[in-house]
Amino acid sequence: MNIDIKNSLDSLLFICNTIKTSSKDIEDIDRMMIEDILSFIHYISSEDSEERISLFKITYLNTSYSDLYPKVQEIETPRFFKLLFNLSKEISSNRVSHIESLFISTIYEIGKYYSLNKQDENTVDKEKFMNYLKMLKEYTELNKESQNIAFENLDNSIIKNEEIHNKTSIDGNKKDDDQEESLEDLLNELNELIGLAGVKEEVSSLVNILKINKLRESRGFKVPQVSKHLVFLGNPGTGKTTVARLLSKIYKKLGVLEKGQLVEVDRSGLVAGYVGQTAIKTQEKINEAMGGVLFIDEAYTLAKGENDFGQESIDTLLKAMEDQREDFVVIVAGYSEPMNRFLESNPGLKSRFNKSITFEDYSPNELLDIFELFCKLNDMRLSSDARDYLTQYLSKLSNEKSENFANGREMRNLFEKAFTNQANRLSQYNDISDEELNIIKSEDIIVH
Repeated sequence: MNIDIKNSLDSLLFICNTIKTSSKDIEDIDRMMIEDILSFIHYISSEDSEERISLFKITYLNTSYSDLYPKVQEIETPRFFKLLFNLSKEISSNRVSHIESLFISTIYEIGKYYSLNKQDENTVDKEKFMNYLKMLKEYTELNKESQNIAFENLDNSIIKNEEIHNKTSIDGNKKDDDQEESLEDLLNELNELIGLAGVKEEVSSLVNILKINKLRESRGFKVPQVSKHLVFLGNPGTGKTTVARLLSKIYKKLGVLEKGQLVEVDRSGLVAGYVGQTAIKTQEKINEAMGGVLFIDEAYTLAKGENDFGQESIDTLLKAMEDQREDFVVIVAGYSEPMNRFLESNPGLKSRFNKSITFEDYSPNELLDIFELFCKLNDMRLSSDARDYLTQYLSKLSNEKSENFANGREMRNLFEKAFTNQANRLSQYNDISDEELNIIKSEDIIVH
């Protein structure tokens, strides 16, 4: 699963569903949007489009959309995109622009993924991808004034896509795709994350060790062997995947890894249901991660017992970590106690994963910062009374939270609930100011 596609698509579906709530005349807007995206995937696929579309639906969509298929075989302005231009009576122009931007971002992330993914790049027509983006741009120019958020984002997407096109040479070999991100940029990005003081300190120490080892090597001195494989301990929503993605790029910048890609997987991506198939499935993921980082979430689920197929996956993984120790890095992640039991269950695991980084739960103030970040990213803000209420609520929540508290995900869910409540509240009025549209009040976030 590509997290950028998932986030863009989830945001788009969320807004479509809020529109459905406030307008009964456009109940199928989400299905129309999905059909347009599937049509786009079909259009840019030079072959294997049916298999690609089926896998896309399984990976990114729930079963309520399983009956949908591409409606258009060739390039054509998406019906969903056309509908947005006719919604001025239903929703504000600013909101329409925001939805357009999300749709364009989703199209761009999907096209970018298939264009650069090693398994897909040879069966995707990059010229068609560029033509599709340009078609959206032309339609936007005809129907919108020059100053428009979606239009600006579309221009940026086309620029980025041309870079993608140029990064792939005629023989299909990719050029360096992160030249603009220096080591300093990546470390600054890490330090700008909310909270995670202990994690930042651990990563900083790791980077310093690798730097000094590189210096020793360049001067002909012996280099102490330091394991680059890591264990990330902590509850959901504490930034483990985000840090893993940054660390994979940092490893590349330091010359530890050749490519620096992050391959995310869980038990379902490693374990099969038949004897002998798990090793093959696990090896495929290892091969995909070569030159980068294999990130295994909830890794403890691999060790369910002696007769479980998960053990076959562990054995395959340990062998690769021994035979190809310089070629890729493995990060295993999950809840602290189950992960500790997982590592104790196998001497091979304990010896190879001897470095752990703990991701603490966010404090009430950090949770508030995360909620306000969601607001900022969506051009919204809290009223003073809403901020006061949320401060008190988060303090109480932190004191009474369960062991499996979801941290940042809790804030995402709370923001989405507040946004839904705000939409329901504002839908009662015909004349809504920009101020009202962009402010969340205490009544929108009150939790019963």
